[in-house]
Amino acid sequence: MRGSGIAGHLFGDARRRLRERLGLRRWFRGERAAAAPIPLTHRRIFILPNRRGLGLALLLTVQFLIAINYGNSLTFLLTFLLVGIAALSAVHAFRNLAGLRIRAGRSAPVFDGGQALFALQFDNPSRRARLGLHARCRDAVEGVDFELPAESTATVKLPVPTRGRGWLPLTTMTVSTAYPLGLFHAWSPLNLEHRLLVYPCPSEEVVARPPASAGAEVARGPAAGDDDFFGFVGYRPGDPLRRIHWKGIAKGQAAQVKQYVGGEGAAAELDWQQTPAADIETRLSLLCRWVLEADRAGTPYSLRLPGAMIATGSGEAHRHRCLAALALFG
Repeated sequence: MRGSGIAGHLFGDARRRLRERLGLRRWFRGERAAAAPIPLTHRRIFILPNRRGLGLALLLTVQFLIAINYGNSLTFLLTFLLVGIAALSAVHAFRNLAGLRIRAGRSAPVFDGGQALFALQFDNPSRRARLGLHARCRDAVEGVDFELPAESTATVKLPVPTRGRGWLPLTTMTVSTAYPLGLFHAWSPLNLEHRLLVYPCPSEEVVARPPASAGAEVARGPAAGDDDFFGFVGYRPGDPLRRIHWKGIAKGQAAQVKQYVGGEGAAAELDWQQTPAADIETRLSLLCRWVLEADRAGTPYSLRLPGAMIATGSGEAHRHRCLAALALFG
C-alpha cells in the first residue's frame, strides 16, 4: 500500500510537470497575477477553431475528396479558396486581440447579495478598431460584449456574484473574440491583482435604532424637525395614524411608528451591544441598515464594535468608513 501511494505521488508530480512544460495551464488560467497593465502579446493569446470552424473543416475535407475522385478543377479551386479565407480569418482573429493593454480600474463597493462590478480599462493603441470583443470572469455566468475604436480607451465593468462580505478578489478574466467570420475562437486568460469591498447585506427586518444621544429631541407627534426621519419605534396608543409604518404591517411585522429628530447636534449611537440579535452576521446586517438609515436622514452617528470605535460623523466618507468596518469585522 505504501509503495502504491509513493508511485501515485510520483506519477502526479510527473503529470503536473508535463502540464506545466506544455503550458496547458496557461490556456485556461493564464499566468501569475500582475498589478501592472497587462499587454496581450503572442505568448498570451490562444486560438482554436470553434464549432463553425470544425464544421467548415469537415465540409472542405469532403469537398476535397470529391474533387480528387472526379478530378474537377473548379472544385479544387473552390476548396483552396475557402481554405485561404478561413486561414485569413484566423489571422484577423489573432490580430483583433494582439496589442491590447488591460489594467484595473476603480471598482465601487457593493452590498452582499448583489452583483459586483469589476471595472477594467482596455487600451487600444493601434489605428484599427477592435470589433466583436467579449470579456468574462471565471466565476460569472455572463460576460460583456464591447468594441474599441482606434486609439481609444474604454472601461468595461464585469459582473461577478458576491460570496459574502469582505474583500472579493477578481478571478481569472478571459477576453476573447470570434471576429471576423466566427470560425475561430481566440482568447487570452488574464490575472489582475484587483479586488473590491463587499458590505454586509442590510437587514430587511424593521428594528428601531438606538436612541439619540443627550440633547436630541425625538418626536412622536407633530413637532419641529418632522422632516428629519430617524427610524422606527414600537407603536403606542395615541400615536398619529399617518406615522404608522403600514408597509411593515402588511408584511406581517409588528406595528412600528416613524420617529423624527429635531434640534441640531442630535447624534445616533450605533452600538454592537444594542443590536437585538445573537449571531454575528445578523448583528452586522442590522448595524448596516442603521448606518444607511442615519445617513439617509442626515443624522450624525457613531459606530461602536468590539475592539473598534468610529467617532460621530456624517457624509459619504463617514458612511464608507463605517460600512467598511462592518464588512471587515472579524
